[in-house]
Amino acid sequence: MYPATTSETNPSSLGILERPRYFARQLITPAELNLEASYFAERLRRHNRMLHGWGVVCGAQVCRVPSEQGNGPEPWKVRIRSGFLIDGHGNEVSISSDRIFDLRSSGVVVMSGDPEGELSDPWCSDVWTDRPPGRIWLAVCHKESLARPVRVQPAGCGCDDTSCEYSRWQDGYELRTLESCPPSHQGPPPSFQSFRDSLSGPLPDCPPCPEDPCVVLAAIDLDADGTITGIDNCSCRRMVVSLAPFWWRCAGGTVAIATVTVTPKKIPVGLKNVKLVAKGTNLRDDAAVDLGADVSVTSKKAGASGGNLALTVDVAADATPGARMLTITNPDCSFASYPKALTIEAKA
Repeated sequence: MYPATTSETNPSSLGILERPRYFARQLITPAELNLEASYFAERLRRHNRMLHGWGVVCGAQVCRVPSEQGNGPEPWKVRIRSGFLIDGHGNEVSISSDRIFDLRSSGVVVMSGDPEGELSDPWCSDVWTDRPPGRIWLAVCHKESLARPVRVQPAGCGCDDTSCEYSRWQDGYELRTLESCPPSHQGPPPSFQSFRDSLSGPLPDCPPCPEDPCVVLAAIDLDADGTITGIDNCSCRRMVVSLAPFWWRCAGGTVAIATVTVTPKKIPVGLKNVKLVAKGTNLRDDAAVDLGADVSVTSKKAGASGGNLALTVDVAADATPGARMLTITNPDCSFASYPKALTIEAKA
């Protein structure tokens, strides 16, 4: 259905990580452009493997497939739910839709954009592998294939090896069965306590790159007739810690001013040390306070719970008589205003 996966020779495959440097009058060839793409892909793989680890991030549960006749589950077939994982080489694998897999097949390659459900090749008959009763393990592996052939110059009448080239690498994955749980999936996983202890321990070694990068999803028990007698999604599954489900809410919230009291009651032009107490919610010491250009704030102190803000202000000698609005703006830009917080009177 898809061309075989190939890998072009590039420095990253030899352990060298480099990217092209472009300059004026440079001859750009496919080698430079492909090198740039492979550089960033290899960087992402290394980042995933070293900082996130590898295994199932979320989803990808393996379940039985109900029979269309409604008389129990389908023999030999399982449904893999949508999910996301990182393989042992740092490749991301996205199972974007539910996939049905026949355990008698030698393997199925699924590419991005393939329809949901069970894939079949209309040009080829299904080839099944004899399965003795017992336990098998279902694994998923990253797969990329060449896609979208285009004509290249000189174009001929057909589409042979010289007149067409594939213009895309298409991401996908392969479902395959294993005869045993790989060593990389066995043994107890490290505990969070051991991780905490390592933070004050010796310098850690870099994790090795596994020989088989495939990720096991489940262990499946079969009878001789293909009846699925058990599915174990946990005993041979590596899970990767993800922060995606976790979030937090920043401190603060809506600023509100309920009341403002002023001492003294009468405030003539040029009066110093006028006391204001604003009561409300989320009133802070580091808030910006505005009473107009001719009223300056000389001190401010918020209560422990943010329920009040005490201010000391000076009224300029050339202030214009009239009411002033109090506006309090917190550092996160939330604000509240209180009209006619104080009224300046003209000198008698």
